[in-house]
Amino acid sequence: MPFPHSRVEEVFQTAAKEGRLAHANLLTGAPPAELESLGRGLAANLLDADIEGHPDFFILRPESKSRRVSIAQIRQLEHSLSRRPHRAQLKVALILEAERMCMPPAEAANAFLKTLEEPPDHSILLLTSDRPEQLLPTVRSRCLTFPIIPNQNPTPIHGLDELTGQWTQSSDPNALAAYRRASLLQSFFVSSGTRIAEQASEAEEDDRDNESAHDAAAVGQLVRLREDVITHLIRSTWARAGSILQPEIVREVDALEKLRFALARNVDQNLAIEVSCLRIAGLV
Repeated sequence: MPFPHSRVEEVFQTAAKEGRLAHANLLTGAPPAELESLGRGLAANLLDADIEGHPDFFILRPESKSRRVSIAQIRQLEHSLSRRPHRAQLKVALILEAERMCMPPAEAANAFLKTLEEPPDHSILLLTSDRPEQLLPTVRSRCLTFPIIPNQNPTPIHGLDELTGQWTQSSDPNALAAYRRASLLQSFFVSSGTRIAEQASEAEEDDRDNESAHDAAAVGQLVRLREDVITHLIRSTWARAGSILQPEIVREVDALEKLRFALARNVDQNLAIEVSCLRIAGLV
């Protein structure tokens, strides 16, 4: 059953007082920014202090163009958690977008399993993920999960309905239609990226001290947007099939699934889209 933010905070406060806090906790069910805000609030309550610059608070978020949580990040976190707390009674680590450490070959997640299984007695782990289905089962099973009731509905993707309509109209199995679809999707991602970058720039002007965090959030937002758009196209393709499973429908879904996987691995976006659209048309 999903919990409101206030209920999760109450559960953590009670568990802390009674000395029965779970070592690893997974927050899910809300957008990444909202989960991060909740995680920071829980950490502040557990440490009973402002967490900014606190020596016993650690935050880990995806890095690099591929938006992965790297094995180097995990090793550094494990080293920090292995030492005694500096100021508080415990250490708190907030791992954001935890599904990003489970991307194939999932080296970071596998390295993190030992810490999940046998965390230091003085540490609490807070993991966030709005895509818990992408977490390794071995990671999920070692966490106490808190599904969250979002404070607000997810922001709709600007122009998605128009894109879907144009995508459907360009379904002829020929090279011209394939490149028309590729151009549609490439242009959509470029315009979306520009809009996200502009929003990040505005946020940076209001908060100069956290420019790198805003930049990282913008990259993550674009990655999630691409995944959401492709997922939407897959669902609309299945919807077009109705009760008859046509070979071309299966081919289109398979090509879109491969596109989603390729983009997650940071393959060149334009090339991946072109190959996918040629596959959909049955030309490769």
